[in-house]
Amino acid sequence: MKKALSVLFLLSLSLPAADLDSGRGPVDALVVINVDQSAASPDRDRGAVDIFLGAGVWVPGMLGENSELAVGPMFLAGVETPMADGDQFRLSAGYAMCGSDRVEYDGIGAVMLNLAYRSYPFYRPYAGPRGLEPFIGVTGGGLVAWDNPETGDSENTGGGMLGAEIGTRMKAGESAFLDISLAAEWVPTGSALAGEEKEDLSGIRIQGSLVF
Repeated sequence: MKKALSVLFLLSLSLPAADLDSGRGPVDALVVINVDQSAASPDRDRGAVDIFLGAGVWVPGMLGENSELAVGPMFLAGVETPMADGDQFRLSAGYAMCGSDRVEYDGIGAVMLNLAYRSYPFYRPYAGPRGLEPFIGVTGGGLVAWDNPETGDSENTGGGMLGAEIGTRMKAGESAFLDISLAAEWVPTGSALAGEEKEDLSGIRIQGSLVF
């Protein structure tokens, strides 16, 4: 940026005397410099494509009255697009597990692929990083899940998932951010796993991720 400004400044000094006397040459050069500064001002840290790593808890079976599934850990990683217009897309893959209160099963494991759209209602381009950036979003994707019986063969199934999320992003150092979110998801599959019979895997995910 400094090199570009220096070149433009020298050009303004080398304009013909007639142009300088008329007052038009330097004014034109200054206008070009101002435009160049505006074009080079975007916050590069916030405009870069980022990767993230995260962890949280998975609470499936919340829509069923007779579900015996228990809360379990989850891990995720992915990439996200820039927030230049105050919104973004976020692609993640993860592994989750949960326990079961049924003595015949150790629980359920699942691999998830998720695409989320987020909107940052208070985001302002070129404003620079702020302390907190709340967001809302919708999520969709799919999973493959299986149970872990004490004896016998494991059952497995797969299906889609659809949900909504709320959360906030906060600074975590010079060029990193920490996301904390709560997602409620409808997952109409999994009724054959871990003895659940009529209950599916709909529930919530609470997760945090480090974006860098």
